[in-house]
Amino acid sequence: MRKFVFFLLVLCLPVFISTTGTAQTKKDWPTKGATIGAAPIGGVYYVWAGGPAKVLGEKLGIPASVESTGGPVHNVQLVNAKELHFGMVTAAPAYEGWNGTGWAKGKKYQNIRAIFPMYTTYFQMYVMKKSGIKSIKDFNGKSIGTGPVGGTPATYWPMIIAEAGVKPKRIVNASSSDLDNQMKDGLLDASGQAVGLPWGLISATETTHEIVVLGVEDDIATSFIKKHPDFAKGIIPKGTYKSLQSDLPTLTVWNFMVTYKDMPDDFIYAFTKEIFKNKPLLVSVHKSAQEVEPKNILYCPIPLHPGAIKYYEEVGIKIPKEMRP
Repeated sequence: MRKFVFFLLVLCLPVFISTTGTAQTKKDWPTKGATIGAAPIGGVYYVWAGGPAKVLGEKLGIPASVESTGGPVHNVQLVNAKELHFGMVTAAPAYEGWNGTGWAKGKKYQNIRAIFPMYTTYFQMYVMKKSGIKSIKDFNGKSIGTGPVGGTPATYWPMIIAEAGVKPKRIVNASSSDLDNQMKDGLLDASGQAVGLPWGLISATETTHEIVVLGVEDDIATSFIKKHPDFAKGIIPKGTYKSLQSDLPTLTVWNFMVTYKDMPDDFIYAFTKEIFKNKPLLVSVHKSAQEVEPKNILYCPIPLHPGAIKYYEEVGIKIPKEMRP
């Protein structure tokens, strides 16, 4: 009888240890709730973040809240300081933050780690057709809106405009919806963003107003990329907006989700895996999530989290040395 009891204990012991180990591991997960830094309410980031928030809540049992922030630059700062669990960033601000260049002004934000690719951001402006503006080269003496301070458009649109060799009368920083209202009231000549396609605000505005959509001409893009190699040329396809009757050249930059380096490896592995398993859910929130593909992580300019690396290696993605922490 004693031998039989001992045999049962031996059989049960691995299960007990395994279960206890899992529970112990998950104690380090943000089970009480996770925060995702996006951008101001009304922008693509804020909408897009709803997808990963659903994955966390519905697939991993972790309630997640989407936080309104200034955008990628602020998200780099907040995640680096562990004031957010996750942050949505564009490649250029993340690269500059990591290396202490550009907006970072010598301070390095190297507590951040990338997890998964999101989508390509397209730099786009729009003006009222009656303004007569046909290019960003026509911005001399004009009032230009570039989104809230801390966002990708507010950081880079002024630099792009300067590359075009023009001097606006003023640059206005506010939410896209505020800038849109100023445009309609005649207080602003142009409003720009750096977002996925389509930018919902353009789609909405062109239902009531005649507008012209502007990109970044090839010569300006070429000279800008020489100074900022994390950017690339792209095309906004004709028909993206009712007002766009032909393909529109512009600048693009990739977006990524980041976390901080101390996040548990097994949690980030599980999150990364669920993100790709649930791509249809992400696409249902915003169709730019069609670009959420494992291979696109290779566009990332900063190191990845070890938990994410484990997933990518499992699906056959070779992660180069410079992307490893």
